[in-house]
Amino acid sequence: MSLKKIILASVLSPSFCVIAAATSTSTVDNQDGTFTYTQRINKQSTAPHYLAPQNYGFDFYSHYSQDYGWQHSFENLEDPLLKIQSATLLIRGYDIDSESFHGTSGEYDGISVDGSELNPGLLQGTNGTWSETSFDVPLSAITDDGLVNVFLDIDMNHDYVKWKTTLDYSELVITYAITPNDSPYLPVLTVENESCLSPDKDLVIVVDNTENADPDGDSVTYQYRWFVDVGQGEVVDDEIVGKTDHSGSTVLASQVQGGEIWRVQVTAIDSNGLISNPAFYTWEVSADTDSDCDGISNIDDDYPNDPQRASNNYTVKSTLAFEDLWPNKGDYDLNDFVMGYTFNVIKNADNQVKQIDLTGSINARGASNANAFALAFDNISNESVQSASIDIAGNTRSLVAEAGHTNQLVYTLVENIHDVTASANGYQFFNTQSGDESDVVPVTMSIIFNDTVNTSDIGNAPFNPFIYPVNDRGREVHLPNHSPTALANADLFKTGDDNSEVGGAQTYMTTDGHPWALDVTSVWSHPIENVDIVNAYPMIKEWAESKKGKNTTWYNEPVKGKCWKCN
Repeated sequence: MSLKKIILASVLSPSFCVIAAATSTSTVDNQDGTFTYTQRINKQSTAPHYLAPQNYGFDFYSHYSQDYGWQHSFENLEDPLLKIQSATLLIRGYDIDSESFHGTSGEYDGISVDGSELNPGLLQGTNGTWSETSFDVPLSAITDDGLVNVFLDIDMNHDYVKWKTTLDYSELVITYAITPNDSPYLPVLTVENESCLSPDKDLVIVVDNTENADPDGDSVTYQYRWFVDVGQGEVVDDEIVGKTDHSGSTVLASQVQGGEIWRVQVTAIDSNGLISNPAFYTWEVSADTDSDCDGISNIDDDYPNDPQRASNNYTVKSTLAFEDLWPNKGDYDLNDFVMGYTFNVIKNADNQVKQIDLTGSINARGASNANAFALAFDNISNESVQSASIDIAGNTRSLVAEAGHTNQLVYTLVENIHDVTASANGYQFFNTQSGDESDVVPVTMSIIFNDTVNTSDIGNAPFNPFIYPVNDRGREVHLPNHSPTALANADLFKTGDDNSEVGGAQTYMTTDGHPWALDVTSVWSHPIENVDIVNAYPMIKEWAESKKGKNTTWYNEPVKGKCWKCN
C-alpha cells in the first residue's frame, strides 16, 4: 500500500473510538434556541482528524501526487430533537489558480466529502492570494455517523510542474436547534424547456412539491445557489467566473453561453429555520442555439422559431403533362394539360410532414374539352388537415376536400382549366400552337396539417395528380401505376387502348406501356398541337416500352419544330 493510501486509511476510517482534539472545537449558545458548532482543522490537529503526511499537507506547498484528507466530527447526534439549520465547510487556501481563463489547464483542486464531490466541485481562488471557499455540506454527510471525511484532490489535471497549493485550515460550522419540529422535505425539481438546452433560453427551476413541503405544515421558503462550468471541468460559483451571483430561481439567457454546464442547488428552509438536504439540477447547454427547442440547432433549422417545422424539402423543377382522351390515345400529343411544378414538403425535427407547398405554373392547355385538375393523397384523411388554400394568378380560395373518399384526401385544384388559360394571342388553345407564347399562369398551393403525418403515408411528390372532364367526373386520367380514386369509373378500365390492372402492377398504360400522363423531372417543352409525342421525342418509345429501363433522359432529345419553343 502506498504512503498516500496508508494516510487516507488512517485519517478517514470511522473505526477510531477515541476522538482526539482538533485545533479548535466550540459550541455557542445563540440565546434564541439555536446553537452554532464550529470545528477547525489545520496542521496542528491530531488523529483521527488529521495525520500529517511527511513534507506535504496543511501549511505545505503540495502538488498532484500529494493529495491528502482529514476528518471533522460532530458529537451531538444522540439527541433526537437536534435539527440542523445550516452546515458549511469553509476551506482557506493560498495560490489556488482556478481562474476560468486557464480553461482546462488551470489548477483545479477537487474537494469531496465521504467520497462524494461537493458543489462547487473545487477550491476557488486566484494566483498568489489567500482565498476561502464555502461548501454546503449535505445533512446526510453529518447525520449518518457524525463524521465528515474530507479529501483534497490537488491539481486534478496533473500538471505537476506548474500547479501547487497550500491550505491554512478547514472549518466545519453547524447551526442547529433542539426542537421536536421536523426538517422540510427535499425539494422536487423540474425545469422549463427540459429538452431544449439552448444558449438563448433562460434557465428556470421549478419546485413541484410546494403544496406538501414540510411534514409539520410549516411555511417553507427556498434558497438557490447557482454554479457553472465554463471550461474547467467542474462547476464553480457563478460569480467566480464573472457571472451574476444568482440567488433566485432563474438565470437569464444573457448569462448563458453555449457549451457551459449550469447547476442549481435548492434548499428548503421552514419557518423554524430548519433546512432540507439540497436538491440539484444540471443543465448541459448545447453549443448551438435552438430557439424553438425542437432538437435542431438554428444553423440547421429552416424554421428556427417554429417547433413544428424544421426542414424544407424541395423537388426539382418538374413538369406534369396529360393526354385527356383516356382510355383512347387520341392524338397522343400529351399537351392537353401541362403544368410546371416544385413541391416543398415541410417536415418537423422527427421527419414528419407538417405542410406541403406547391409553387408552379400552368404552361399549356391543348384540350378542347373542359377538364379539371386534381390532386390526391392516399392514406390521408380530411380530418388531418388544418387548412388548405390555392392561388391561381392572384386569385386565392380555400380548398375543400372532395366528398366520397375514405382515407384519401382529394382536392380539385383547378375546377375548369379553360377558365384560366385563355390565349393572349387569340389562339384556340393555350401555348400549344406555333406562335402562341402567352404568359404562363402562376399557381401556388399550401396544405397545413393539424399535427403531422407520416412521411410514408403521404408518399412522394407529386403524389397522385390527375385530370378529369368537368362533365364526366369518373373519367380520371392518372400517372402510370397510380391508383384511381373512389369516384373513378372502373368500367372504363380495359376499354379503348387501356390495359390497366387495377390493384395490380400496372395502371393507366397501354399494352405497350405507353402512358396517358407524364412526370418529367425537368423544365420541359411539350409537343405542339396534334404532334404525337413519339414524333416529338422519339426516344420516349423505347423508354416506355422498357418500363423506364432505357433512354431515361428521352425528354432532353426533342425534334426541332415539333415541340413548343424548341424550334
